[in-house]
Amino acid sequence: MELRVLGAHNMESRDTRMESHLIDGVLALDAGGMTRALSFDEQKRIRAIILSHRHFDHVRDLLPLGLTMRDEGVTVEVYGISDTLEFVTSRLLDGGLYVDLINYPSPENPVMRLNTVDFYQPFEVLGYTVVAVPVPHAVPAAGFQLSSGDTRLFYTGDTGKGVSDAWEHVAPNVLLTEVTFGNENESKAVAVGHLTPAHLGEALGRFQDMHGYLPRVIVSHMNPPWEEAVREELKALSAELGIEILVSHADMTVQL
Repeated sequence: MELRVLGAHNMESRDTRMESHLIDGVLALDAGGMTRALSFDEQKRIRAIILSHRHFDHVRDLLPLGLTMRDEGVTVEVYGISDTLEFVTSRLLDGGLYVDLINYPSPENPVMRLNTVDFYQPFEVLGYTVVAVPVPHAVPAAGFQLSSGDTRLFYTGDTGKGVSDAWEHVAPNVLLTEVTFGNENESKAVAVGHLTPAHLGEALGRFQDMHGYLPRVIVSHMNPPWEEAVREELKALSAELGIEILVSHADMTVQL
């Protein structure tokens, strides 16, 4: 399984892109900074997108991708919980911004087809087995475990203190997780449903207690004003736990 980081932040600038990841060139995890990271040919290879929740920095590029795909004669399958897809239907793809991508060119063969997923019920996407579990955040949100061969990747999307409740339902060997704020801003992180390095450490401690090992850890979704602190605190956490914690950046490719 190849992971390509398309965007690794929650704010956009010349040097940062919003959250999005690409698995094996065909399956996207969130769509915040997707199209601006890919050539048109690369965009046209995408066949499915899994959305963790409805916040703008995770869904924005559905519309520009749809414009790329509208005359390609293929349907991109979009997966998410009902809260996420209700937002996508009413705010992005209904035609109010440009063209009704969930009915064009026909309801039977649309540019994008929305698929509602239920928590804890495995489903198949492009040969990957996927299961959604609830994660704590400011709005209803899902983390997703993707399994292929010996690789089990759990993508938390946006989540906060209490994400360790998910460990009862998934056992990944790779954890792709957010850490948005530094430890100094714990109260803000708790209020808006995000992680700090200290929160991640607590979650990993519970993971090890429950499963007897620690997964490979890749961190994303940093808040740029806090990134320097996050990196230093993750470095300290890595030394404390005796594992590598990889801090991602846009255009990074990782073999899992």
